[in-house]
Amino acid sequence: MRVFRSLQWRLVFIFIAMTICMIIPISLLLKFQVETSYYENFKEDIERGAQAWNIKPDSSLDDLMYDLSLEGNKNVYLFNIYSKNKTYTIYDKSSNEIRSTDKRFETDPESFELEMLNSSNFISALAGNPGNKRSMNRSDGDAFFDYALAKGNFIVYFRYYSDDWADIIEEFNNIILNVAFTAIIASLIIGYILSKTITVPIADIMQKAKAIAEGEFGKMLEVRSDDEIGDLTKTFNYMSSELKNTLIEISSEKSKIETILRNMTDGIIAFNIKGEIIHVNPAALKMLEVQEMNMSFNEFSSKYDLKISLEDIVYLQLSVEGERNIYVNDKYIRVYFAVFTDEDKKAEGVIVVLQDITEMQKLDNMRKEFVANVSHELRTPLTSIKSYTETLLDGAYKDSEMVEKFLNVIDSEAERMTRLVKDLLQLSRLDNQQMQWKVQEFSFGELVKDCIVKLQIEARNKNQKLESYIMGDIPLIKGDRDRIEQVVLNILSNAIKYTPDGGSISVYISRLFNEVSLKVVDTGIGIPKKDLSRIFERFYRVDKARSREMGGTGLGLSIAKEIVEAHGGTITAESELGKGTEITVRLPID
Repeated sequence: MRVFRSLQWRLVFIFIAMTICMIIPISLLLKFQVETSYYENFKEDIERGAQAWNIKPDSSLDDLMYDLSLEGNKNVYLFNIYSKNKTYTIYDKSSNEIRSTDKRFETDPESFELEMLNSSNFISALAGNPGNKRSMNRSDGDAFFDYALAKGNFIVYFRYYSDDWADIIEEFNNIILNVAFTAIIASLIIGYILSKTITVPIADIMQKAKAIAEGEFGKMLEVRSDDEIGDLTKTFNYMSSELKNTLIEISSEKSKIETILRNMTDGIIAFNIKGEIIHVNPAALKMLEVQEMNMSFNEFSSKYDLKISLEDIVYLQLSVEGERNIYVNDKYIRVYFAVFTDEDKKAEGVIVVLQDITEMQKLDNMRKEFVANVSHELRTPLTSIKSYTETLLDGAYKDSEMVEKFLNVIDSEAERMTRLVKDLLQLSRLDNQQMQWKVQEFSFGELVKDCIVKLQIEARNKNQKLESYIMGDIPLIKGDRDRIEQVVLNILSNAIKYTPDGGSISVYISRLFNEVSLKVVDTGIGIPKKDLSRIFERFYRVDKARSREMGGTGLGLSIAKEIVEAHGGTITAESELGKGTEITVRLPID
């Protein structure tokens, strides 16, 4: 409601609340005093009667009830229990029998007995202690005080119901309500009058402040008093004058900055401390190829995979780790971050600077791809040629049949090297789906066997057991034989490379429905779970130092994956660190 947003009515309500807060404690205090007075009288009567009441050692429960009855007379007046709102109950500890004058005992003895036995005063008396703790109890909605005392083998339990003082309290409440109503009306009137002396000048200031906010800086207030409100009015007039001058200077500086930002070649995006965009220059929109930007910093970071949050930059100063690179529609953009602050060095937001490094990145990528492919893909045939050559030099040249066989293999590997070099130079065509595939029908099983023969010496040099298992008839498949051979050699070479000396590599060739399957299982070092999903990414290496040492570039499996998928197949990997790796290639049967 609008009335609750008004300062004037808030002050009025404060007056009313103060009045109510004064009346309520008074009401509660009077009620407490009345109840205390009646309880003290009740307590004194019980204690006086207890001192004067002597019971015989052989008295029974009925004898005690008679002593306290009107017929017994004497003790009734000692205890002052002749009122209809005062009852007594006698409990025999030896027999657990109960006698009572309380009507609730007559109507519901079990409930009454349970209430009495749970009374703190009764329990205290039963333990031999005074049962005179002041507490207001309730039974079926009726309030009462209770008192328990021990007499020989009996507990006498008294109740004093509130009916005797309820009318007095009700009368007090009526009086207090009338007083409260009158006080509230008076507070309303007085509070309204007093509040207007404060709110009227404030309302005038508020109207002039609104006019200034709308650009009317010439507005001045009339000073009507010499009190705090008058001082506030003078200060407001001074502020209005200074604000006008300051805004003129700011406007001039803003115009300069906007001109600079509009004509910069680098993209600029400014975010406030809440992560909201406060400025974007045309260069940034052009780089990101968007018409407008309306997102938070963290949304911007997530969209472009920057892997950094506003909190990281502002509070943890993580921007010192260096720039970020993003890829937007065939463009490489380098991103820098800078925190801007106020006069007190308190962070107010983040400036994001974008630089288009597409051409530079393309050149760098081309160089990396070419070097990586050459170094990796030419290693396998070179190793095979070297192995057979060394074997010949070790004496195999004396066996003419073996010489011919080895020279044929060397010649074949040299020819394949030539083809590989040509294919590596055309790697960009693979990315652009412009690769020319030499599709032919060939035996997949024979291809795998040939690959094993070529790498057998390499495995033997490491005392590794390289074996193949053909399961059933393997049909012919259609595809680029050289490319498929490249895949198989890469997988087998990796298995040999990352399997320790004395290990084993098992190759399984089988048919599964409309697919042929190659499964290479080694007992090598294995791949961590966190790296397993990324081994087919370009240039990704599980252990960079080890891969470089062994000649790996992290490109072979990614090339293998592209070749297999281009043939409509799949390549998957399973591994357990320290136990080995399993690579599975599946190719369709046309």
